[in-house]
Amino acid sequence: MKLLMHICCAPCTVAIVDNLRNDSDILIEGFFYNPNIHPLEEYKKRKLSVLQFSDEYNFKVNYHDDYKLEYWRISLGKDKDLRCNTCYSIRLNAAAKFAKNNSFDAFTTSLLISPYQNHELIRNMGQAIADKYGIEFYYEDFRELYRRGREISRGKHYYMQKYCGCFYSYSESDHPKKPDYDFES
Repeated sequence: MKLLMHICCAPCTVAIVDNLRNDSDILIEGFFYNPNIHPLEEYKKRKLSVLQFSDEYNFKVNYHDDYKLEYWRISLGKDKDLRCNTCYSIRLNAAAKFAKNNSFDAFTTSLLISPYQNHELIRNMGQAIADKYGIEFYYEDFRELYRRGREISRGKHYYMQKYCGCFYSYSESDHPKKPDYDFES
């Protein structure tokens, strides 16, 4: 099976790639598409870390740069459920479309390694999007690999973020450099 994996960051990807490469029936490539990440400096750090990972692991990654700060700030607002649902949808739709247009058999996401993500929503949304594009969504609960991915990343000195990505998650986190935004304007 030729599998495209949406990549959110290197730490969430490395252990999944190791795991899937052990399956001789799966040929895996990455797809880095994260228009939600804020600020731009953070986006660049995460992308650079994925570039480092892909070089070290001889892992092909397709990069789709699209930075949409104002979309996230103005269109989605503070509602966490709406933000996360839309964020998953945008990224999974982009991955499915890219996979379909580039002759992949299936797509998946590195978000499935995180104990902080909504697996049921991702799985259900992934399947609905797969049906829409006529391609398979590969679901596997990779959460047991989360700590291993963090350990590998520490050892390789991959950048490890302190929040999910959007500027609301940034301000809601305990990140030491969180900005002071005026959300009402």
